[in-house]
Amino acid sequence: MIGGYGLTFRQKVKLWRDTESAKLRTMTFGGKIGYIFTYYWKWLLLTLVVLMFCGYVGDAIVQAHKETVLEGFFTNDDYNLFPAGELEREFAAVLELGKGQRVIFDDSLYIGLDGIAREYSAASNGKIIAYMATQELDFVVTTETVYAYYAEDVPMADLETVLSPTLFAALEEYLILGADPDGKACFTGVDMTQSRYVAGRDKADAGAERYIMFVPYNAPHIEMLNTYLGYCFENTWPAEPDSTAALPK
Repeated sequence: MIGGYGLTFRQKVKLWRDTESAKLRTMTFGGKIGYIFTYYWKWLLLTLVVLMFCGYVGDAIVQAHKETVLEGFFTNDDYNLFPAGELEREFAAVLELGKGQRVIFDDSLYIGLDGIAREYSAASNGKIIAYMATQELDFVVTTETVYAYYAEDVPMADLETVLSPTLFAALEEYLILGADPDGKACFTGVDMTQSRYVAGRDKADAGAERYIMFVPYNAPHIEMLNTYLGYCFENTWPAEPDSTAALPK
């Protein structure tokens, strides 16, 4: 405790520092650690919290000034097929992004159609709808059941108009029929079973249900979405000396 009547704050701090230093000089190293944690653990904890908060705010400010080149959500990933952080780093490395660019993937969402985790499901659904409304979301990968649920009300893009002709032809066998916002029959889903994330996985690891990618009708980064889908299914293309050049665009 800082004592000393009639002293300025700076003098009180100096007095406290000199007093504590004198105590610590007489202690062993272990004794110093024990003393500090016994009498100052609350201050240490507060300092740690403040540092973590400052780091979070600083990171948020830095990230906010970066250009998002692709944003996608993965929901109901019970088998951890799409670990967002790992996928972000891998694809960003493939693109060789600059410091001012970023890929954003989120695998924390869950859409429950059976009444389980109702509040969490509502929050996840709200996030998806909000990002679609603000034209920030490029794709959603989810289970076949949730895809069918969204197909009833969510306006999905016609993949024949979204994908390049080369990529559309390469992925046609994996495309799933649906309807565009006008009710016209078209391809609105991509079966991810043969993608690099699922192909070759044991059924026990990959789950019994298929995972489907759909694209909101107003997805903002169509060119990058094409690049990402080419990357996802790269393992299905015929082998060529330069595999990157072989990706359909």
